[in-house]
Amino acid sequence: MRAKRHALLTLLLPLLWLPHAACAQDVVVIVNAHSHVRSLTRDQVIDIFMGRFRQFPSGATALPIDIADPAMRQKFYERLVHQSLAQIGAYWARLVFSGEASPPFQAPNARVALTLVATNPDAIAYCYRSAVTRQVKVVLDLDR
Repeated sequence: MRAKRHALLTLLLPLLWLPHAACAQDVVVIVNAHSHVRSLTRDQVIDIFMGRFRQFPSGATALPIDIADPAMRQKFYERLVHQSLAQIGAYWARLVFSGEASPPFQAPNARVALTLVATNPDAIAYCYRSAVTRQVKVVLDLDR
């Protein structure tokens, strides 16, 4: 009987960790910890990252920061606008060609994006929830 309980616990314990692991991979939108922005709607984040409107609701300039890592970018844009990186590339090609807007600044990785947001009150970026530090704050969770 004891061996059966031990075997059952061995099988069930990893399952208890799964929700925590999934939460750690939630994609969140972040701003500087000292920013007056407390939260943003999905539509506001879409406007900022898709070049439609580059201001926070307060009127302050928003500096969107994209991440060059294809897996991270793909996850962000799929969750934000339900589009692939190819679709996003085509979208920006049209806007840049027409002179309507320029794409977000691109950081080489999430660590650099976090540093840029932590040191610039106008910056806005995205990362996994597990990467959030005290120097930034979450304004939108794309997985909720």
